[in-house]
Amino acid sequence: MTHLVGDFFDSIHSIKQTVQRHTAPTKRAGSSERHRPSRTSSYGSSHDGVVEDHSPAPSVKQPESKPKEHHRISLAHLPLVGHKSQKDLSQNPSASLDFKIESGAAVMYGSPEESTGALVSGQLQLRVKDETFEVENLDAKLEIRVTQKKPFKDHCQHCATQKTELKSWSFLAEPTALGKRTHDFPFSVLLEGHLPATTDNHLLSIEYVFTAEARPRDGGLPLKLRRVIDVRRSLPAPTVPHHSVRIFPPTDITANVHYDPVIYPNATSRFNLRLDGIGKHNASSVEYWKLKRLSWKLEEDITTVAPACQKHTPKTASAEGSSAKKGITRSDTRVIAHADLHSGWKADYRSADGTVEAEIEYQTGGFPSRTASCDVRGHDGTQVSHRLVVEMVVSQEYAPLAHMRHVTPTGVARILRMNFAVVITDRAGLGVSWDNEAPPIYQDVPPSPPPYPLELLHDDIVEGLNLSSASSTYTEDTEESYDSHITRPDLDAPSDSRRI
Repeated sequence: MTHLVGDFFDSIHSIKQTVQRHTAPTKRAGSSERHRPSRTSSYGSSHDGVVEDHSPAPSVKQPESKPKEHHRISLAHLPLVGHKSQKDLSQNPSASLDFKIESGAAVMYGSPEESTGALVSGQLQLRVKDETFEVENLDAKLEIRVTQKKPFKDHCQHCATQKTELKSWSFLAEPTALGKRTHDFPFSVLLEGHLPATTDNHLLSIEYVFTAEARPRDGGLPLKLRRVIDVRRSLPAPTVPHHSVRIFPPTDITANVHYDPVIYPNATSRFNLRLDGIGKHNASSVEYWKLKRLSWKLEEDITTVAPACQKHTPKTASAEGSSAKKGITRSDTRVIAHADLHSGWKADYRSADGTVEAEIEYQTGGFPSRTASCDVRGHDGTQVSHRLVVEMVVSQEYAPLAHMRHVTPTGVARILRMNFAVVITDRAGLGVSWDNEAPPIYQDVPPSPPPYPLELLHDDIVEGLNLSSASSTYTEDTEESYDSHITRPDLDAPSDSRRI
């Protein structure tokens, strides 16, 4: 037992010496000796700053020295500029803000020139958790934010983001004491039809942001809310596909294409192709253009104007005094879907003119990394459009009429190219425009009844006078005689219903 206690104290002494050796102050760079940790020893860190050394304890006893205290520097109280999240700014233990949309999806039906817009209505909810919560004011606003991903000046927040306020509300303009419950503040706004729809691509993004802020009267943390409203546009699809005819001189080839001008994102569409005039008969042979390859691709054209802020506006533009915003036009074209086909069509080369018929299906979501954006047109120069490009490679061949299998290529080939403007839009679903489904309101009713022609009015007055004169000669005798001719099938009816 005694030797076990002695070994225990010896182990404590060795641990103490190890801590003193690693916590001893090192000499400066000018000194000849420096403290270097042994590479053969393994170190393990702990939260208390103690370093464990598994090397054998030295046999030479070193003088004890007072270990140096390590002071940790905490950065918790230092503000992190630009890293405050929305949740940290809105965190308040006494109350919270919420947002609820009561109307349907915000969809603009029709083109920007014809659409009546989209109606958005909802409620801003202020949930009070304490018995009493005093609010200095409560304001909200809806704005459209356009973010340029390639701004006029790099790393400039004012050049990258443009904000336009559409509607503002002042729910509480003076200090108000609110009880412990959920307080609802209704709001509504009509988004005009010419406004662009929500979009997000590699050049810019357009979003509708609803923000609300409530300031407590005691000077506590303000309550802030930020929500994004998704606004879409839906164009009606025609019932009959478009028909396009293309001629490719100097050849006699004529292409007839039926295609859908309105397509939907992540959907499948089709077009029908027919080539005429590909064959030509001679006395003993036939020449024709054989279709070797057919390819289609869906291209997306994006054009936007990256405006310059007041600080980075060129001096020449500011000297002119023009009210229009100066900026750089950004444009890009990318392929969002494509396919190459070497078969899948019907060809008749022996007829008088020769024909080729094909029905091709294509998808708008060909690449997962390249999502198709819907068409957008804005007054600030922003435009997103699409087109369907069809390319065909034909080679000229000839064969004798007696032996059609003996085909000889002439070495002449041509590329036939066609492009068609298509519109990618969201589906309308079961919804209709807000002005068609809204019931009539009292403001639509005129203040007076509708007028009547004077002739009808005169006849009604004369007939009314005759009825009044006839009723004046009505006596009790006539009443009795009149009652005698009335049949009373229900004798149990109330007395009030037995007389006329």
